[in-house]
Amino acid sequence: MEENQNNEHKTINENYHYSTCDRHPFWKAFLIGLMTFLGAFCAFYVVSDWHFKRMMHPPIGKIDRMMRNQMRDMDNMFKAEREFSARASNVIHLEQGKNAYTILIDLRAFDNDENNVKVGSNGNILTINGQSIKKSKRNQQISEFQQSYMFGDNVNLKEMTKEVKGHFYIITIPTTEMDD
Repeated sequence: MEENQNNEHKTINENYHYSTCDRHPFWKAFLIGLMTFLGAFCAFYVVSDWHFKRMMHPPIGKIDRMMRNQMRDMDNMFKAEREFSARASNVIHLEQGKNAYTILIDLRAFDNDENNVKVGSNGNILTINGQSIKKSKRNQQISEFQQSYMFGDNVNLKEMTKEVKGHFYIITIPTTEMDD
């Protein structure tokens, strides 16, 4: 019976074959490390490829929405510029009368404050400067306006008068008749 047990033990040992990795632990560790590296590399490649494709080819709807927003912003800027230009052209009116020049300045463009309008003269040149400051939550908008008029020798700018009537700042400049 002992012989029978030894034979069975031999048979079991002979049927068991060791793999190469079992006999060489270095190769086993190397191959496990290599497989781990390749798996991590493949995962990184897939994720970066998805990210790159999404970044380079965003959804068309998002691009259309961004373009519409930019076009709306540009239209609003142009509309504001047109409104400002229209208001600026209607701010100062020069009228020539028989005995005087009258300059009407609409103070609504300058926050209804005559202190925002400066009138100065240098020789026969009259210069009008105006400034308006509008503040909002996000920004501050400063509008400045300057206009100059050059008069002939029949005008004495030192005798001009200034007064405020309603929304208008009125400058009156007397003229004298010149003899030929």
